[in-house]
Amino acid sequence: MPSRLRDFPDSNFGTLNQSKNKKIMRYNALEGKFDLVDIDSVLGIITSIPNNFIQTVEQEIDIVNIGLNGIDAGLF
Repeated sequence: MPSRLRDFPDSNFGTLNQSKNKKIMRYNALEGKFDLVDIDSVLGIITSIPNNFIQTVEQEIDIVNIGLNGIDAGLF
């Protein structure tokens, strides 16, 4: 069993190098694989966010409740 995402048979990341910086992983249903896309292409499809959604998120998320002590991004 693969231990890295890029080794899974349903991933299509290509060569992971500096050109892939600032990309996010998404599932591409047309290809049936995970791939990397530019964040602007994802945000570009959002035309508007309802105000009540923004207010709910602001109320629900409290930075005090987010523990950042154990975050480990692995080795690069």
